[in-house]
Amino acid sequence: MKRVVFYVAFFITTLSFSQTKVGSVHFNDVDVFGDAELMLNGAGEREKLYAIALYLDFEVNGPEDGVMVAEKDSNMAITIKATSTVDEGELKDIIRNGLEVATDGNSYKFEKEIRDFINLLPKGIKKFDIIRILHSKGGKLSVFQNKTLLGSMTNLEFKSALFKIWLGENPIDYDLRENLLAAYKPNPVLGKWRMVDKKTGVALSIAQLYVIDNKVFGTIERMLRESERDDVCYECKGDDKNKKIEGMIIIKGLQFIGGKYSGGTLTNIKTGEVTDCQIWTDEEKRDVLFVKYKGSGGVHEWRRVKEPKK
Repeated sequence: MKRVVFYVAFFITTLSFSQTKVGSVHFNDVDVFGDAELMLNGAGEREKLYAIALYLDFEVNGPEDGVMVAEKDSNMAITIKATSTVDEGELKDIIRNGLEVATDGNSYKFEKEIRDFINLLPKGIKKFDIIRILHSKGGKLSVFQNKTLLGSMTNLEFKSALFKIWLGENPIDYDLRENLLAAYKPNPVLGKWRMVDKKTGVALSIAQLYVIDNKVFGTIERMLRESERDDVCYECKGDDKNKKIEGMIIIKGLQFIGGKYSGGTLTNIKTGEVTDCQIWTDEEKRDVLFVKYKGSGGVHEWRRVKEPKK
């Protein structure tokens, strides 16, 4: 199962601004875990017991990246939605047996951590309960039931073993791993773009498009003419008046409607005018962002800024 999900301010994302259905449950394409906003990479179902989704803030290439994901110290989360009731004993068995499989019979090395983790879990899971397991960069592992934080612990090695239950070389379900690690495809409208002047063809600035609360926003990251680096928007009104252009949010609140992102506004930094705006891409020209707004003189073509792979 491939998801189109992408990079927020910290990162990458794709969004049809909807949910992904797995069996009888749905997962948000973007979800919030504590203070972290993460993107759905893939989801699947396990033996009518639960549906599970993997949320990341980085790109993966497919199932072969499972061990890398499990061992990586980066923001990531697993959401488990119960599709049947699981009592306390069954829940402990799921964790213990899963870790025994994932560690090739060496789960005894994590006995203290296993006990600590099980103590964080609820005494049982009812049908429709949601368990979220968040790993925050730095090694902190937090467990949520529905939206309530149950507790946290810190041990990167244990976190790696835990995530390998579903993502490792010997997972509890190979098909499930395939679904969770479906190759990432970035949202074509998000990322960094050169704002190109329609008349002259000169790139004027770099804009960063990102997602907040399922809406697309765009910020002027950098003015390309050195003489304009400290320019302010004298013509703007309201909170943007006399604001420095670098760092200014010029695209606000676009939503995916009818095949394009619209329903929001664009601020023209030359005139200060705030107008309706549409942006979209073409499947055959994914490195071109088409931008249209009132007074723009037609459709502008912004060009993708390709970042070097880390």
